[in-house]
Amino acid sequence: MNAQITELKEKLAENPAGILESIAKEHGLSMADTIRCLPEEMWREHSGERFDEVIKAIPAWGNVTSIANTGDMIFEVKGPFPEGSYARGFYNLKQTEGGFSGHIKADACHSIIFLKRPFFSKLAVSINFLNADGNSYLKIFLGRDEEGQIKQDQLEKFDELASW
Repeated sequence: MNAQITELKEKLAENPAGILESIAKEHGLSMADTIRCLPEEMWREHSGERFDEVIKAIPAWGNVTSIANTGDMIFEVKGPFPEGSYARGFYNLKQTEGGFSGHIKADACHSIIFLKRPFFSKLAVSINFLNADGNSYLKIFLGRDEEGQIKQDQLEKFDELASW
């Protein structure tokens, strides 16, 4: 293991709450490699072959926050994640009442990392879909209740999918 990875692991063990995309860029690492530098109890990695199982489970969870971060923009949608179906090589998201829709190239999913870590003094829980370069193309964060806590029913479903 090179010195840079060792140094980052030590840094993230002390403070795992930074913006992962910024940390990855600062250290010249992929998002996947950056997440793997977090303490091991904070993440579970699965093969992208589980894409269908995971993406099809999420619409039943209720309100979540879906994020696409290109580095030049961060796009967030709060609400139910759309159901979808396959056509022309994409998993096509059916438009929700709020207008959320889109197209995901499912075979681009190399791995899925389930992540639980502190962020701005609260627990953040997300599912991260990563491409072959180790970069995240979609993150889905669990919803919060009126007190700002992670919704327990979603956390239970998350833990089951992640094999926590």
